[in-house]
Amino acid sequence: MLLGNKVALITGAASGIGRATAQLFAREGAKVVVADINETGGQETAESIRAASGEAFFVEADVGNMDQVKGLVQSALDRYGRLEIIHSNAAAYAMGRATEISEGDWDRTLNVCLKATWMIAHCAIPAMLAQGGGVFVITGSVQSLHGYTDYTAYQAAKGGLLALTRSLAADYAPTVRVNTILPGAVVTGLWDGISESEREQIAQMAPLRRNGQPEDIAQAALFLASDMSAFMTGTHLIVDGGLTSIVKLPLSMPNSK
Repeated sequence: MLLGNKVALITGAASGIGRATAQLFAREGAKVVVADINETGGQETAESIRAASGEAFFVEADVGNMDQVKGLVQSALDRYGRLEIIHSNAAAYAMGRATEISEGDWDRTLNVCLKATWMIAHCAIPAMLAQGGGVFVITGSVQSLHGYTDYTAYQAAKGGLLALTRSLAADYAPTVRVNTILPGAVVTGLWDGISESEREQIAQMAPLRRNGQPEDIAQAALFLASDMSAFMTGTHLIVDGGLTSIVKLPLSMPNSK
């Protein structure tokens, strides 16, 4: 019961990392506000928590829209009167290089992957300050550390989240702690078009030789949301199977002797 009787708001909770985190937080005692633009998936997440004797309710919200973010935070406060934990996890992106991606796709990616976290903080941190404490967990990406082809907008957004993490942590410490998770390759619904052979090829890029599961990231979120990480703020936690820790060399290298 690491989160006993605490209220946690989780965005992008209709599936994948958000759903796994919502379910884990509920098992650890949290009352969970399930937020997503996908009503069917969000209701399923909330129902799965209630079926396991947990407490949860769903709020449909597009976190790329300020009015809907305000409504989401207010719904949580109206229901429970407080908000101890936020996991800003929602994502939406369009692939493309700078010369290929449209302005609309750029704006949507930045709104959901970066601006949404600021909007949630803008609306929720005042309540955390008033109640005397809170924890903010953000889902970033290892793409904020290294360049990947064809992900211009997504990488810009995820890179911005690292800077935003440090800014929020500096501004609201010691009352509110703010940290970011940087997942590597994690199998979610976004992988539906990826073949088994391609998945295996991706898995072999990391030292642990497997792709991550949503539950792997949920465990990291639990660590950052709980008192286990009480001396951490303004930093990031890489959860990528070792992907960013190595540079793969060719099978045969010239003899350096």
